Amino acid sequence: MTIDNFQSDRLNQVGFLIKRVQQAFRAQMDAALATHGLTTSQYAVLAHLRKSPGLSNAELARRSFVTAPTMIRIVQDLEKLEYIARSKNINHLRVVDMSLTDAGKKVIDLCDSKVNAIQEQMLTGMSEEDVSSFTKLLIQCATQLENIS
Repeated sequence: MTIDNFQSDRLNQVGFLIKRVQQAFRAQMDAALATHGLTTSQYAVLAHLRKSPGLSNAELARRSFVTAPTMIRIVQDLEKLEYIARSKNINHLRVVDMSLTDAGKKVIDLCDSKVNAIQEQMLTGMSEEDVSSFTKLLIQCATQLENIS
């Protein structure tokens, strides 16, 4: 596709380009994280628990863009790997809180450098101002779509 064709078709291509970037990013993440025995979804759960210990299965599913049944399997697998620990919530008897174990903290720290390298590769050639603008625009796009009634 030439620049002229892209310019004239730009509005129709944005969604496809976003998906193309997402798929390429995900493929790189999957390959890099596999060296540590993790999937991208498992990494996302560990990252969320590092930032917000005590999240429930339902909240982890929402934040990780997966269904609750899928999250149950992810959590079970992470628990078997001894990367997370589950405990009863003292305020809600039906809620189980989760947190990282020491092994979970170690593996996510190891994976962070690989994930950061992939992101840096993706943003190669962009100035700090470009990255800042790009980030703001992506947030704006997400917010607009999330607020559609």
